[in-house]
Amino acid sequence: MMDSAAASPVNQSGDRLTRGLVDGLRSGIDGFAFMCRHPSLWSHGVKPVLLNILVAVAVLLGAIFFGQWLVNWATDGLGDGLWDRVKWWSYLFAMVFLTLGLAFISYLILMSAICSTSFSKLAREVEFKLGAKEDDLAEISTIGGIVDSLRAMIKLVTINLLLLLLNVIPGIGSLAAFTIGLYIDSYILGSEFLGIPLELRGKRWPERQEFARAWRGATLGIGANVTGLMFIPIVGAVFQTTTVVGAVLIHRRLKGLPTEVPREGETDSFDVEPSPETGQAGD
Repeated sequence: MMDSAAASPVNQSGDRLTRGLVDGLRSGIDGFAFMCRHPSLWSHGVKPVLLNILVAVAVLLGAIFFGQWLVNWATDGLGDGLWDRVKWWSYLFAMVFLTLGLAFISYLILMSAICSTSFSKLAREVEFKLGAKEDDLAEISTIGGIVDSLRAMIKLVTINLLLLLLNVIPGIGSLAAFTIGLYIDSYILGSEFLGIPLELRGKRWPERQEFARAWRGATLGIGANVTGLMFIPIVGAVFQTTTVVGAVLIHRRLKGLPTEVPREGETDSFDVEPSPETGQAGD
């Protein structure tokens, strides 16, 4: 049975923000369930999972070595007095948050550069699985894609670097940077993931940002989901990939498009077109 935006709790006007947030938070689980109902999609999900794990390992190792050096540099020369101990803990707290912030920025840049193509291919296959035709989707030019990626990356890096400056304020600065950063990064990440199905339809970065603002609840939910998954080894990489599928499903609900077809191996009263890329039936 087909779902529509009218039936989706995300699209109800009464509590749109809250409902959208909940749907966004569970986007990884919904995407995982969809892929389990349509296991052929896993052939398109393995590559981004592996790439994501490699990126996470590289960033983690870099953060450990850099963080250790940074703490040693910041605390070098401190004595054993009470005030020196207070400064030592303040510096440690600030340097840890600074390291985590830089690691977060590095991870997002690498994930965007390395995994974005695989994410798009997976989302495209999900669209075909749900009955989209080749004419429904549109390619953004290579130059346009590069420009959009640079705009998103510049926004992400600039905001996070500004937030990192708050770490120079001992204690409360790091807490403020973490709190504000969590909200802003969730929004940025959510807009990028929710923008994947829009990008497949030829929508440029400003249009994708406008859509994210219109559906802020779903955007923040997806972004918070992705942010939290970054701190879970291996499993997080799997569910970040399935969140791409969940973002496609949310976008289709918001646009009133079907979000379900029969499970693979089942039949239904309508014919499902084969995927233009794989030649396999969409169900």
